[in-house]
Amino acid sequence: MFGTNRKVFVLISFGFFVHGLVLKAAFDIYFSSPIDNGMTPILSTNKPPAKRLVLFVADGLRAEGIFGENQTENAPNLNKIKQTRGSWGIAHTRVPTESRPGHVALLGGIYEDPSALLKGWKVNPVDFDSVINQSRNAWCWGGPSIINMFNKDDLPHIHLHSYDSSLEDFGNNNTIGLDLWVFDEVNSFIQQQKTCDVCEFKQTGNLFFLHLLGIDTAGHAFKPNSLEYKKNIRFVDENIVKIEHLFETIFPDKSTSYVFTADHGMTNWGSHGSGSDHETTTPLIAWGAGIKIEKKRKDVQQIDIAPLLSALIGINYPINSLGRLPVDYLATSLDNLAQMMISNVLQLVETFNIKRNRRMRNAIRFVPFQGVTTQELESRIAHLKHLSSLQQFDSLKTESEKLIEFLIEGSDYYHNYYQLPILVSITVGIVAWIVYLATFNVRVSQNTSRRKITIYFEVLVFVPLYLNVLYLLIIQSLPLMYYVYFMFPIFMVQILVRRHVFISEALRQVKSSGFRAALGQFVVYLIGLRLLVQGFHNRKSLSIVMYLVLVSVFYSKSLRHTSRYQKTLWTICCVSVSLFPFLPEMTTTFNTTSYLLGYILWCMAACKLISCQKSSKVISVQFGMVVLTPLYTLSVEKGLVTSDSPLKNFALIWSLAPIVAILFSPIQIFSRLCSIFIGFGTFYLMVTSNYENLFLFFYVCLLYVWLILESRLDYKNLGEATFERRFEGNTSQSSDDFRRAFFFVVLIFIGFFGTGNIASLNSFDPMWVRCFLTIFSPFKMAGLILLRIIVPFLFTSCAYRAVNLLCKSNTLNMFCIVLMFSDLMLLELLYYITNIGSWLEIGMSLSKFIIMEAFVIIILILYGFAYLLTSVKVKL
Repeated sequence: MFGTNRKVFVLISFGFFVHGLVLKAAFDIYFSSPIDNGMTPILSTNKPPAKRLVLFVADGLRAEGIFGENQTENAPNLNKIKQTRGSWGIAHTRVPTESRPGHVALLGGIYEDPSALLKGWKVNPVDFDSVINQSRNAWCWGGPSIINMFNKDDLPHIHLHSYDSSLEDFGNNNTIGLDLWVFDEVNSFIQQQKTCDVCEFKQTGNLFFLHLLGIDTAGHAFKPNSLEYKKNIRFVDENIVKIEHLFETIFPDKSTSYVFTADHGMTNWGSHGSGSDHETTTPLIAWGAGIKIEKKRKDVQQIDIAPLLSALIGINYPINSLGRLPVDYLATSLDNLAQMMISNVLQLVETFNIKRNRRMRNAIRFVPFQGVTTQELESRIAHLKHLSSLQQFDSLKTESEKLIEFLIEGSDYYHNYYQLPILVSITVGIVAWIVYLATFNVRVSQNTSRRKITIYFEVLVFVPLYLNVLYLLIIQSLPLMYYVYFMFPIFMVQILVRRHVFISEALRQVKSSGFRAALGQFVVYLIGLRLLVQGFHNRKSLSIVMYLVLVSVFYSKSLRHTSRYQKTLWTICCVSVSLFPFLPEMTTTFNTTSYLLGYILWCMAACKLISCQKSSKVISVQFGMVVLTPLYTLSVEKGLVTSDSPLKNFALIWSLAPIVAILFSPIQIFSRLCSIFIGFGTFYLMVTSNYENLFLFFYVCLLYVWLILESRLDYKNLGEATFERRFEGNTSQSSDDFRRAFFFVVLIFIGFFGTGNIASLNSFDPMWVRCFLTIFSPFKMAGLILLRIIVPFLFTSCAYRAVNLLCKSNTLNMFCIVLMFSDLMLLELLYYITNIGSWLEIGMSLSKFIIMEAFVIIILILYGFAYLLTSVKVKL
């Protein structure tokens, strides 16, 4: 037993290391931090067209909200401005379409630093330059999570004013309160400055930033097509005109510029984070000093707004900005416009040179981007200045755009200079890891002579290989993590060389069981895994996998014992579950009919399970709490329970108490599984609003039928078996083990995607937890949402553990097979990641990989948690 425990510890520890390394490598390959230091700030212009700038950012406002058909009544003032005295267009955002990345792009001209995903979400973990930093003075009003991230160094020229986070209440019907606070504060501030003749408020180059969160709050709570969402837009529209009037009154010099935009949009079901059109298209309206009056639509990328803001008030471009100055928005002299364009080029040249020089100094063989040398680049810049001196502005604009495109692509090239070598290195390491898993639990007799040969081989081959790689890494001054990336495959191959006896034994076992049969099964599993990966792109492919699972029971030799009745139940459950991927993706719109139908079926199933054997008092209490739960859920939906009701705190206790009660239920497999399924029912009924309850009903039925089929027991005999920890170390892998492991992976996937495409970030909606809290609290909401998502995972893990025990399968073997299947899919998704193309393609490719990576790691945790749920017994 001690040896088995040690093997389990080695496998889990090594698994965490490998998958953590692969996740870090994926970010370094595709999304390493774009932020560099050492660049010289470049002034946008010596002759700014405006003296001050007022920036309005309507959080969560999608372009369709004011530009769409029949939407002009939502914002009549802004629509009048765009048609008569300003310029307008669509600002295309990049995923993740969340508030902080959007503001980083707007004000910093860069896309979100990917390392932010690993370092927390409320405050930007990396210092970055922004328009606010570069302004002469800046005053900012709005939400604390946004406003407070722009002055981490406490610079004296930046003045931040934010309300308390408790005001961000998704359950509050009066969502205009957040924006009212901002407008009132700005109004009070301007009134106070009227008596100031000589002060920083009157200086040029000042920025006034108004962050308006009310629209986003209304969208989450009531959806973008609701009257509340439109009411909030009209409120913002009315007050923007009032703010403009205040500034024009105190500054009658007509030198104030105004820019109105949004950080991200929102889906029809009130969420954001992914790459749909409603999330990535935001409005942009600019007017006032320095803005061209033009009716035609002029689209920009969101990062282009940062250089526009800088040029309007004549400050330095943010040093890390990758934005292109949208010259079509500017109304200034051609000479001044030429200076702005050349400054934009020079600012990008600074970034290009920093990245190029870092690679050029240390590379053993430096390959310049498109073969362009330093002299050629300087020649191109000189040509731009020559065109400016000749006042050939059309040619200057064309050549500037070409050079900017070259500089951005070149910066990306140098930034990802070692992308392909790292990708190849990690791929070799993953393949070796999968082979290691396949032979992890193979038993062979030790051979001393072969062991000595292996040692000599390692000394002669691997020691020189390690030293050569180490030397190449050192002379190129590569980051510390690169040492791990390039040593990883060598280390994995070395392990396989040490285990060559185990590999030979595994091949011998495959040959003895029939090579053709093994190859055929391998191909079938590859097809199934390929369809599961396709499920990230199209959920309907999961239905095809369910049909394969359905059919496999009829052709499996070991399952021929099953009765016609059991096969009929299996068919009904598989077909029922396979229908859900064809349904529309889950939204938070409450559907009373679907909810109650799922609730009734859930209760009927619970009654049937309880009646199959003598029910314990714990399970009866759990079932009673499930029966009463919809009374509270429907009360919240109908508005009978307000956001400040004390019932909110009691609801959390009510939902979690049946989960804790699982530990007090009988340890028999049937009773404990009943307690687990019913115990989580109370919580699940509080965080669902549509057909999820129907899905979970058929899903649980499928798990029970699978358990009966695999164990060859009926409900009565099943109730006599108990959960106990068991590792049969001498049991070899069989085809049945692979089938059960594949079923487990399929059931996990169908549980994840059965009610929506959760590969998309916008499938996570804070309104799921409205029964517990409505005040914006990212960590509390994330915890409850995570528990909601893993409920089917826990059910499957518990059922899988029961299958392993009843079938006397080797748990370690089964776990290795699951990891092999998972890592084959992970390897494919690693190559799907892209950092070019549309924002939808970029964001979705990354989110799919992260979900698969998390899936592999979470399985380690969930199976351990399943052990606790099924095995721990607390005496009353």
